[in-house]
Amino acid sequence: MNDESRQSTLVPAANAGIDDGRYRALFEQVSCGVLVLAPDGTIQAANPAAHRLLGYEPERSGGVGLKALCHPEDVEREHLDLDSLAPGLTARAVCRLRRVGDEAWFWAELSATRLPDGGIQAILRDITSEREAASRIRNLAYFDALTGLPNRELFREQIDKAIERCRRVDKPMALLFLDIDRFKTVNESLGHSSGDVLLTEIADRLRAAVRGGDSIGRLTTGSDAQRPAGNGLSRLGGDEFTVVVADLEHPQDAARVARRILHALSRPFQVAGQEIYAGCSIGIAVWPEDGANSELLLRSADIAMYHAKSRGGGAYAFFSATMNVSSTRRLALESRLRRALERDEFRLVYQPIRDTQTGRVSAVEALLRWVDGSGQSISPAEFIPIAEEAGLIVDIGAWVLRTACRQGRAWLDEGFAPIRISVNISVHQLRRTGIVDAIDQILFESNLGPQSLELEITESSMLDANPNISAAIGRLTEMGIGLALDDFGTGYSSLSALQRFPIERLKIDRSFVNGVGDNANDESLVSAIVALAKRLSIEVVAEGVETEEQARFLTELGCRELQGYLFSRPLPPAEIEAMLPREAKAVAAAGATAAATGAPERLE
Repeated sequence: MNDESRQSTLVPAANAGIDDGRYRALFEQVSCGVLVLAPDGTIQAANPAAHRLLGYEPERSGGVGLKALCHPEDVEREHLDLDSLAPGLTARAVCRLRRVGDEAWFWAELSATRLPDGGIQAILRDITSEREAASRIRNLAYFDALTGLPNRELFREQIDKAIERCRRVDKPMALLFLDIDRFKTVNESLGHSSGDVLLTEIADRLRAAVRGGDSIGRLTTGSDAQRPAGNGLSRLGGDEFTVVVADLEHPQDAARVARRILHALSRPFQVAGQEIYAGCSIGIAVWPEDGANSELLLRSADIAMYHAKSRGGGAYAFFSATMNVSSTRRLALESRLRRALERDEFRLVYQPIRDTQTGRVSAVEALLRWVDGSGQSISPAEFIPIAEEAGLIVDIGAWVLRTACRQGRAWLDEGFAPIRISVNISVHQLRRTGIVDAIDQILFESNLGPQSLELEITESSMLDANPNISAAIGRLTEMGIGLALDDFGTGYSSLSALQRFPIERLKIDRSFVNGVGDNANDESLVSAIVALAKRLSIEVVAEGVETEEQARFLTELGCRELQGYLFSRPLPPAEIEAMLPREAKAVAAAGATAAATGAPERLE
């Protein structure tokens, strides 16, 4: 507590001022608390305002020391030493004082002045409401309103303090960057209120997971708010959290914290009456090698998190220099991808699907290809996830649908027999209000009948609880558009969803077909899938057929259609036309022309 020269004029003497009629009215009516203390600090007189603040009856005020009313921590912190206060000097402090009886504390601003006769005059002002208001303002500025965790602003303060501490003690620290897996699906399917409930429960589990040796660096009111946190849990926003783990003996110790977090979030959550599996992906960056300051460290942890998520989620990854290269490429691809549509860089190729009973092509699957302006071909496995994360997949998907439908109409106009045009549709497209009207408009503009279009959906689309999806699927079926379930068996398959949705075809994933002929387990799985589909009156298409042995096995099982390199790779429209069947009248016309010219007839 700092001393400064200031002479009190309210009460000139501890033993005489109160009896002086000139000061009595002011002493009793002033709104702040006024105490007159003996030289040893015991209360000799107190005005009514002081009695109300401290809860003392007037007749019981005397004999109580002012320091005895102060919180012990504040006495120590503020060096509230009235004995050494020199005459004519004033000491000020902000401390907690206790009310008698209820053991409650209130915050007071205390100003004590040593009078010429050796006594002390103290003025008290209750500042509890001011402190609470300041605390609320700080909470709004530095704490997340939903979870109560430190937000991005406070996180930056914490990590800067943690870095400074680790620099002083010469020990490494780690930053864990967490992103919740499948949170967007929950948020979009069950609504934002359910998403908020899930985030709150996740925050509670994270608190428990990092307690003890990895305690939460959550700041409190008072001077505690200024203490640097050795370890800290924060919510940066959305479904992103961070954990700062300081004073590590070895950087690899951070993996122990990551594993504990993964385990805590692996258990299901109960949200809106449903059992939700969230999980998370964690990127770990270590100071100082992965970043000398908080900004670089956060960037490295973010990159590592995306690497962990790319492996399917539910995992952690330490940052490495090769990840930085990969992240730079990803950002560059996203930038180029945003301009790919307007630059006409996308192309569709078509892979034939062969009917096992007729041996003819019964359908083609439209597959997207991207060749950028420099002539570089980018794999769909690389750019499709980027398009989904960047929100570009809806516009790209609309282009694919429009282009495929126009091509289907062109083949019909050229005399080819009607075949199915199979197009993949993203769950992001199905969630959009108006997707059915958009598809209907595309069919109208291309003059293609709905029976010629088949949409391939994923298992995640079927399990998505978004009401827009089930409504869209119902309307698409009513229009006569067929639905196929792609990559069956690789996701979270739901037999009840197969019964609930009007699926016409199951496409067995190539990962199972590859093992046919070599792996008895894969053959058993394929046999079971085909048997299940037959029971449900669903046709089966086997993808990735590459050998005659696979084709024979699948045909004998009862697979109606096969697709794979055994028959053809995906080809541009002009090259695949040689495989497409023609209308009967077109074949007859071709035969008549061949007879007249002596040219051999080409049979499709």
